[in-house]
Amino acid sequence: MKKFAVLLLLVAMAAAACDGEVAPPTTDGGTDTTQAPDTTEAPEPTTGPEPTDPPDTTEAPDDDATDTPWWILLVVGAAVLVLIAAVARRGSRSATATVPPVTWKTHAQNGYAAARWLYDALGEDMAVWRGNATFDGTTDVGSTAATSKAETWNEIQLRQGQALDALYALEASPPDNQTAILARNTITTLRAAREAVDNRAEARFAYRTAEKDGREARDMMDARDREVRASRNLAEARARYATALTDLSTLV
Repeated sequence: MKKFAVLLLLVAMAAAACDGEVAPPTTDGGTDTTQAPDTTEAPEPTTGPEPTDPPDTTEAPDDDATDTPWWILLVVGAAVLVLIAAVARRGSRSATATVPPVTWKTHAQNGYAAARWLYDALGEDMAVWRGNATFDGTTDVGSTAATSKAETWNEIQLRQGQALDALYALEASPPDNQTAILARNTITTLRAAREAVDNRAEARFAYRTAEKDGREARDMMDARDREVRASRNLAEARARYATALTDLSTLV
């Protein structure tokens, strides 16, 4: 469209230039029979016509010809939108392609990470804190100076769920039978360690209660023996749990 407008402009300029030219005088082919003028007298000088400025052959540009047609703007806009959509779709495909697939190895890694965190949290000190905090009514976060233990205790349930989900998935789709056995052993020992912690906390709470009530020496001795047994059971449960974690680590 622009090329056609420029061509029309050039044609108009050429036509204007042709209109300003002066046609050359024509000569008569016949013989001039008149006598030559007397050369004794010089003719009076005459003044030629005043020179005139050549006509302006340029034309004002047409505003309508230089403006971009509306349909071209629509086409360009649509092309830009299509390009943006294509780039976004390609980026989405690339992001999806980079996500690694979930395999038995992934379950083993996730299960081990959560189970290892639980091993560190489910210890003797946590169990004793839980028993004392339950007796004193200070189990909430921020109620005592042992806020970090309260926060850890609240996170135990979440981490236990994560560990069990990953280990159950590993047991359900193992690469071999030995992997399934390792997953099952970790699940069993994890549950046993958590139960031992709860028992130890309850034994501590029972002793504090008996002490407060001023019970007889025999009752106090029984409460103390319960604490000792619970502490010993917890240590044994953690030892079996540690062995299971060591075996599971060979898959990671």
